[in-house]
Amino acid sequence: MRIGSWLCVLPLLGCQVDVSQAEVPVFPLIPLQAGSQTLQVQLADTVERRMRGLMEQAPVLNGMLLVYESPRPMTLWMKNTPTALDVAFINPNWQISKIQAMAANSEDLHESPGDVIAALEMPLGWFAANGVQVGQKIRSCQALPISCQSGD
Repeated sequence: MRIGSWLCVLPLLGCQVDVSQAEVPVFPLIPLQAGSQTLQVQLADTVERRMRGLMEQAPVLNGMLLVYESPRPMTLWMKNTPTALDVAFINPNWQISKIQAMAANSEDLHESPGDVIAALEMPLGWFAANGVQVGQKIRSCQALPISCQSGD
């Protein structure tokens, strides 16, 4: 009986390792323009990528753009995110509608000011240090052509 029990458990342990590795999505890097700044950010454009976000990434080498297919209210938190971040909520016209600081490893909720199409997460202080502010455009013409279709 004991041998039979181990034979049932061992395959499950092997599968667990593979499953946990498969749960970490790959984030493509895309070029992005935020105000007058040009940078590379990770793209979170699927449910799996948005759910994972910048969790467990330290240090944050590239920010992350979380994009939805259509505008909706967005709520973010920082659980398991060891680096403090700023988030810029982006309205359907691809303009920054709100910038908010988020503390590392916090479960505080950060809500968008209404319907948004995306959120750009960057290291804490990045927006202020780079002169990127509310009202400015976010664009990625190559990766997200729709972000370049609306006029200035």
